[in-house]
Amino acid sequence: MKWTVIAVALLLAGGCASQPSRPPEAVSMGGVVYPPEAKAKRLEGYVVVSYDVTEEGTVTNARVVESKPPGIFDDAALAAVEKWKFDPAVDNGRLVTAHDVTSKIRFKLGDSEQYAR
Repeated sequence: MKWTVIAVALLLAGGCASQPSRPPEAVSMGGVVYPPEAKAKRLEGYVVVSYDVTEEGTVTNARVVESKPPGIFDDAALAAVEKWKFDPAVDNGRLVTAHDVTSKIRFKLGDSEQYAR
């Protein structure tokens, strides 16, 4: 009898514990197209993009927060990020929108196999 009471108490306590939380997890990334003009000029660089991931796992409010060289790769980075898909963030067992997620997209010559054609 004593063990039954303890087991029930443990089960009840476990049920009251908060559900796990986690940030959004990428499901589908890619689709980065190296801008032809940048490739022709042999330019390399990066773009830091900040965005929100909705409860449905889609990207919204994508914006450039840093780029080098400025303006060269911005449009390509934004176009790619807006197509990405995620498993949404979870907070206490509930799907939630994650705000201000940040990713750095690098543009490097010689890595053409990783860019969309």
